[in-house]
Order: sequence, then structure tokens, then C-alpha cells
Amino acid sequence: MNKKFFALLFLGMVIFLSAQNQRFMYEYKFVSDSTNRDDVKTELMNLDTTPKGSKFYSYTSYRSDSIMKVDLEKQLKANGSINIKTDQRKGVIRYTIAKNYTNGNVDFRTRIGMDAFRVQEDRKITWKIFPDKQKIGNWETQKATAEFAGRKWTAWFCSDIPIQDGPYKFSGLPGLIIKLEDNTHSHLYQLMAVKNLGTLEPEIYAFEISKEIPLKSAEYKKLLLEHRKDPAKGLRQISMDNGVVLNMANSAENDKFMKEREERLKEQIKKDNNLIEIDLLK
Repeated sequence: MNKKFFALLFLGMVIFLSAQNQRFMYEYKFVSDSTNRDDVKTELMNLDTTPKGSKFYSYTSYRSDSIMKVDLEKQLKANGSINIKTDQRKGVIRYTIAKNYTNGNVDFRTRIGMDAFRVQEDRKITWKIFPDKQKIGNWETQKATAEFAGRKWTAWFCSDIPIQDGPYKFSGLPGLIIKLEDNTHSHLYQLMAVKNLGTLEPEIYAFEISKEIPLKSAEYKKLLLEHRKDPAKGLRQISMDNGVVLNMANSAENDKFMKEREERLKEQIKKDNNLIEIDLLK
């Protein structure tokens, strides 16, 4: 009798959990510059799930942008002008990933230069599940491996959380991914907390990008490589098309500004050589 009761109770909890809107908060540690592996960056990421789909985005970036927006609005109201401080914006992850549980679509939403794009993922992740078990935090997990985007990955998933999802584009295991790491130890996600959401909070829609340009994976790769070779192209195009001189007194100052901006962008890109999808650079 007791066994039946607990079995029904567990089944009820599983059904309740899978039917709810959940927020899974991951700590993401990554090495963006392969020549400086001691520089490990950390970002907090949210995976917000509903019965129909999920959205994965940077909580660090979202919170920073929200605080900066409030500050700029206060400045504008008080002084009629704004002053953007360089230390105001935190977080380097600016993309979002939306998964549709109904049709299996995975949409990668990002910007290159001044334009917003939506790239539908067309590669399937094939998992190999092992009998290995490990307790991570409060979760009992099982091992699985896969190859994706030029990297070999090891995942630890929890079948007690009946949501076949995980960080970034990863999904398809019989339970939520608790921990995920590539074999070079460059990218590591680990679940830190879970929050029930009665109804999805408005903040998860903060990264919705209007007027996104749809791209295929091959088109996105080509565009990304072109941008990395010439990161200031978009700024120059705006200046040429609109006669913009970026509030400089003369064209010489404008040219100097553009050159300095281009050098900074190229230096940033040079240090961003260890992408999570490393095959984008090949």
C-alpha cells in the first residue's frame, strides 16, 4: 500500500514538474582565448522552460542591461542627455536560443554588427548514453556523450527532471542536463538552482529581436567569418550611406575614430578564438 502511494505521489510530482514553467539557472565558465587559459570567464545563464518550449539567455547580460536602461532614463530625465559608462555593461553572451518542443526547431538569435539574425539549427545531436552515475548537488545523474560543432561533449542528465532540454542548443536526453563540458575543458555549464514560474515572467522576452533576418547555418558561418575579417564594415557603411560623421568636427577626426574603433574590434576578435562552436572558424 505504501509503495503504491509513493509511486503515485512521485508520478504526480513528475507530471506537475513537467507541466510547469521552470527556470533553470546555470553557471557558465568558459575560456574565450585559447592562448590565455588562465582567463576563465563566468556568466549566469537562464533556461526558461514551458510545456511548449524554452529560451536560453544570459541573466548576467539581461540584469546589466536592465540596470543600465534605468540609469540612462534617469540621466535623460534629469539632464536631457546621457553618459554611458564603460563599466556599466556586464556580460559577454548576447545571443539567445529558443527551442520549440512541438516541432523540434532550435533558433539561434544573435547580432553581427548592426543587424539581427535568426539561424535555425539544422544539425541533430546524437547521444550515446552510458551506465555511469554521479551525484551532482542534489541531483542523481547519468552520463552521456556527443559530438557537436567541432567539439566532444560529456553531459550528466537527471531523469528525475522529465524535461528533455539543457543549456545552449543541447537537448534530447531522457531528462534535464545538469552538467555539460567539452573535452578541452574550455566550456562548462552546471545547474545551480531551479525556480518555479507560475506564468512566465516578462523578463524572458527581453531579448526578443525585431526584424530578424533569417539565415541558414552555412550563410551565418560565411557572414560571421566576413565580419571577423572586417568588423568595422558596418560602421563605415552607415557613415557612407547617411553622411554620418559621428559628431566629430571634421572628417579627419571621424577617420581617426573609425580606425581606433576598428583596431579595438580586431583585438577583441583576436582574443575570441575559442568559440563554443569551434567549427565556425574552420
